[in-house]
Amino acid sequence: MTEENLQETQQLSSDKMRNKPVGKLLFEMALPAIISMLVQALYNIVDSIFVSNITYSIFSPDYIGTVKQLGDDSFIAVSVVFPMTMLVISIAIGLGVGVNAYIARKLGEGNVEKANRAAQTAIVMVFGVWVLLFILAFTIVDPFVRAFVTADNVTSVDYVVEQANLYLTMYMAGSLGSLFEIVGERILQATGNMKLPMMSQLTGAVTNIILDAVFILVFKWGVFGAILATVIGQWFGGLFVLLAFVLKKHDVSISLKGFRFEWDYFKNILEVGMPAFIMNAMGSFITIILNIILKAYPSGIFVLSAYFKVQSFIFMPVFGLMQGSMPILSYNYGANLKDRFKHTFRLMIYVSVAVMVVGTILFQLIPNYIMGILTSTEQTIADGSYAFRVISLSFIPAAFSIVIINVLQAINKPISSLLMSLCRQLIILLPAAFILNGLWGLQGIWFCYPVAEILSVFAFIPVAIKDYRKQFARKQLQYESGELGK
Repeated sequence: MTEENLQETQQLSSDKMRNKPVGKLLFEMALPAIISMLVQALYNIVDSIFVSNITYSIFSPDYIGTVKQLGDDSFIAVSVVFPMTMLVISIAIGLGVGVNAYIARKLGEGNVEKANRAAQTAIVMVFGVWVLLFILAFTIVDPFVRAFVTADNVTSVDYVVEQANLYLTMYMAGSLGSLFEIVGERILQATGNMKLPMMSQLTGAVTNIILDAVFILVFKWGVFGAILATVIGQWFGGLFVLLAFVLKKHDVSISLKGFRFEWDYFKNILEVGMPAFIMNAMGSFITIILNIILKAYPSGIFVLSAYFKVQSFIFMPVFGLMQGSMPILSYNYGANLKDRFKHTFRLMIYVSVAVMVVGTILFQLIPNYIMGILTSTEQTIADGSYAFRVISLSFIPAAFSIVIINVLQAINKPISSLLMSLCRQLIILLPAAFILNGLWGLQGIWFCYPVAEILSVFAFIPVAIKDYRKQFARKQLQYESGELGK
């Protein structure tokens, strides 16, 4: 690194990723993200509890003289559109991870100009994505919903279709707040600032939870109240991020003044962010395919959606750890600080596995109590308890998968990261689901998760080791040859 670049780097607040003890730094960086992720998980389950416990009557020509218990139907309405809401979040996460890794790497190299350009490009991409989602909200929602709602898995098809359409249309059309919040948070995290992103997520989640109680319990707005609270909460989070950039100077700026489109920044963001997008989008795609299989079983879709809501308490802390560690990994890879990189990696493994061990124990011991929060139907509780015990066998290998994928993203190996994501969520999981469903029905399907996670980890550990050695050797040559930042 040149003396000029080194002096510039040492003036940045993100320089703590070079000098602060790794354990203390990771704790400082990850804890705010973990807290905010846990609040998000709390919001997910609270939102589901409110929706699933809707018991007031809806009167229409179809319901005259009949009181309908709408809790399970309302939960199914939100459940069938859940994969599409996941897809929206996946896009934001992909953009966020891409710009986060790129900015952190450039700051590690001392190239503030490129870091700023990348941040501006990411914000422009956010607006482009929102326009597309707004158009899709009014064109694809109804046929998507009708593909999953049948008389076999709901009490009233018309009610579920109506509520699911309303929920997904409002979510997609109002998604700008969520997109801006997630991408803006990742830009801040790339500079080493984890507190403001935490406060942003807390703002959105707390707003959401409060409005859920008001709109659903007080105003009796049901599913409409749930989605209105969600969109407003996301916009509050997005506005908090915007104010954070406007009111305080940071290592990078999102001001679009003087912006000009340059393909290189767009390409670099997509290269690193695409595996993260696909990893999350694959979750959406897999859920859609599994829902197609599970709609043949009365409790199938309900159980899968309940699992996703509850498992977030286990996975969100790990994802928060990944958020906190990604800037550290990327920065120290960019700065060619191999020992700090390895130390960070080891701590990520220890913490992730510990969290997953706790999660596995809980899902093995008390799954019936967990399911009982969301439904009072005995058969659904029994089916869900069995599913929770089986799927939780995948938690510990999943910890290794998630850490390896994030390490590959940090060292700019998007293809390897992408392939691992595809293996654990598509190439292995889907065929396993079809085969196991054919062999053992509903009880067999759930084993596709542990099968996919275990096989993926064993297949990609050698790949990750090879890529790690190759990329750090390449970075060393960059410094020695004066090609820094290219």
